[in-house]
Amino acid sequence: MNASREVLGRGSLYTLGTVAPILANVLVTPIVTRVLGRGEYGVVAIGLILVQVGAMVVGFGLAASITRHGILERSGVAGARALVLQGTALSTLLVVAAMLTGPLWGPPVLSVPWQPGLTWAALAAAGFVAVLNAQSLLRVQDRPVPFVVMSAVATLGGPLIGLALVSWHASDADDYLFGLLLGYLAAGLAGIALALHGGRPRSERGDLLKALRVGLPAVPHLVALLLVQNALVLIVTRYFGAEDGGRMQIALLLGAAPALIVSALNNAWAPVVYRTAPEERGAAVERTARDVAAVTVALSGGVALLAPFLLRFLAPAEFDPVELVPVAGVTAIGAVVSVAYLANVHLVFASGRSGGLAFASPLSLLAGLVAAVPLAWTGSMTAVAIGFPVTYLALAVGTSLLRRRVSETRWREAALLGPIVAGFVLCGGAALLPAEGAGWLATRFGLAVLLGVVLLWLVRRIWRR
Repeated sequence: MNASREVLGRGSLYTLGTVAPILANVLVTPIVTRVLGRGEYGVVAIGLILVQVGAMVVGFGLAASITRHGILERSGVAGARALVLQGTALSTLLVVAAMLTGPLWGPPVLSVPWQPGLTWAALAAAGFVAVLNAQSLLRVQDRPVPFVVMSAVATLGGPLIGLALVSWHASDADDYLFGLLLGYLAAGLAGIALALHGGRPRSERGDLLKALRVGLPAVPHLVALLLVQNALVLIVTRYFGAEDGGRMQIALLLGAAPALIVSALNNAWAPVVYRTAPEERGAAVERTARDVAAVTVALSGGVALLAPFLLRFLAPAEFDPVELVPVAGVTAIGAVVSVAYLANVHLVFASGRSGGLAFASPLSLLAGLVAAVPLAWTGSMTAVAIGFPVTYLALAVGTSLLRRRVSETRWREAALLGPIVAGFVLCGGAALLPAEGAGWLATRFGLAVLLGVVLLWLVRRIWRR
């Protein structure tokens, strides 16, 4: 079996379901930034962090263990279905408690006063948990169509509702975040309905505890992954102000897009690894990692080169988008490095011994923060963005060491050295290239077109071999 073709072929359906609504949301962002302005959009950026990180904290890591449970455990799909319901109920209780105490912990943690919009964002995290849990079940069942629909409702429905509310009331960030709440709740309820449809939930004794043993160590891991990007926004907010925090969120939204696409491929990559016979997993991981890395280099380089055009589209002139071009380029480097981390973390989860991730991932995030915080004193957001690739580099090293300890599977990691070097050269060079002037812009566009041709050739070669 051509594992890469399965990941990039079948996986493209899941990738489309994950990425397309988010890219459509990107189309909404230029309108939102212009309607709300720098100050109010800074509050929206904090609310988005609360939704994403909150969902990881209160989700108990079950989204990471439901797919594994449905494929590798005895209760199978019925047990995974039960975990969706049990996990969502537990998470909702925790979210309500966090919301009620928000005025106490919110201001010191988020660096902004607590307001109604942040309450809506906290509640939206509960809907997001239901979405993630249900999508994990859909991966087990290999049902990409409802996966796509849920992604669209959660990721695009909320921003559209929020934009409608803001335009209707000519109001502020609170209305926009209330729209996000409605979108996530609708998608979450759809996820619960999908979990109940087509079969009865049936768990065996100890299923939930076993899933928590696998999933809970993933909570610091998943939170660390989200904070790779969001912590940089918080750092800029603290040292530069809320307006620049919103600008940083826009630049990271673009620069981290290739990493998001790679992460979306994980929806197909992880099941392929789990279903591969243990004696063949090493070869399958090496082959898929090499091919995914090559594709990621082309995507990351293209995003970094086209950043001057894309940032002008995402934000109005008052956001000074030209100044954000190097930030996007530096961030894009992290996407290439993330492939090495993902290849190893699949094998860690397959082993069922994921406890080390509770230490490896936060330590990797700490490495990125140790790099970013002192650089904030330089007054350069580009310098702060270096924390993004540094964190993923630490994650790649940490998960490699952990995989060697908990898994019997071995693979040749040196196969990724070439793509990683190419990613550093392309994205770093794009960050240094001037972002103004007709000649330089034409050069950037021409190089991006060339990378697009290379990407098509890579996909065709993988598909035909």
